[in-house]
Amino acid sequence: MDSLLDNNITLRIPLKYEIMLNVHGFVTPASFIYGPSEENEPEACMMEKINFTFHVINAGPSMAPNVSVEIMIPNSFTPYHNKLFNILDVQTTAGKCDFDDYQRVCTLSQEKRKIEPLKDIVNFFSKTDKRLMYCLKNDLHCLVFSCNFGKMESGKEASVHIHLEGRPLILEMDETSALKFEVKATVSPEPHAKIVELHKDENIAYVHLEGLHHQKPKPYFRMMIIATSFILGFTVFLFLSYIMWKAGFFKREYKAILQEENRRDSWSYVNSNKEN
Repeated sequence: MDSLLDNNITLRIPLKYEIMLNVHGFVTPASFIYGPSEENEPEACMMEKINFTFHVINAGPSMAPNVSVEIMIPNSFTPYHNKLFNILDVQTTAGKCDFDDYQRVCTLSQEKRKIEPLKDIVNFFSKTDKRLMYCLKNDLHCLVFSCNFGKMESGKEASVHIHLEGRPLILEMDETSALKFEVKATVSPEPHAKIVELHKDENIAYVHLEGLHHQKPKPYFRMMIIATSFILGFTVFLFLSYIMWKAGFFKREYKAILQEENRRDSWSYVNSNKEN
C-alpha cells in the first residue's frame, strides 16, 4: 500500500530555443550629388534627406529573447572627427534605440572656409576615383544606433527608421570623385546557453549609400585655370613669333618679288606684240 502512494517522479527535460534572426535594409535616395558650391551661395545642409530603413524578423520556430540590432554609419573622414551628418529622427516599431545625439549644424567651421589654392590644385589633379567609407568595431568615426526590441515571437518583425541630413562638410568634399558609405546592421539575441541560432550569416546586412562629385572646380580655381591658359597660350605665341623672326620669315623682300613678276608680265606682252 505504501508503494502505491509513492509513485510520483519528476523528470527535467532541458529545452533549447531555435531562432533564426534576419535583417535587411535599404536607403532612399541611394545616391546624392556633392562638390564645392558657388562663392555667393549661402551655406546650407543637404536639401534631400537620407532615410535608412532596417527590418528585423525572427524566422525561427521559437521565441527569441531580448533581441537587439546595432546599426553603424560612417560619420567622418579619417583621421578627422568632423561629423558629416545631422540626426533628424530615429523611430522604431518596438522597443527603443540608444544613440549619441548632438546638435544640428549647417555651417562650416572657420578652418574649412579658408581658401587654399595650392591644396585645391593638388586635389584637383590627384583626385581619387572612389573612397570607401566603412566602420570597424568600436569605431569613433561612426554613428552607432543600438536598438533593443525585447523578446520576439516566431514570425514577429520590427523596423528601425533613421532620418539623416548631410552637413556642408560632406557637400564641400573635393578630394575624391565618388564616395561610398557602407552601412552595417547586426542583429543578435541575448547570449544564453539554451539559445541555438540558425543561419548566423543572415544576422548581418549591408546598405550602401553613394555620393557623386559634380566635377565642377571651385569658382576661383576656374578663373585661375582660364588666366593660366591665357598666359601660357600667349607665351607660346610669342615664342613661335620669335622663332619665325629669327628664321627670317618677317624679312622677306616682297617688293622685289612683285617687281620680278611685273617684269615677266611685261616681257610676255612685248613678245606677243612682235608675233602679231
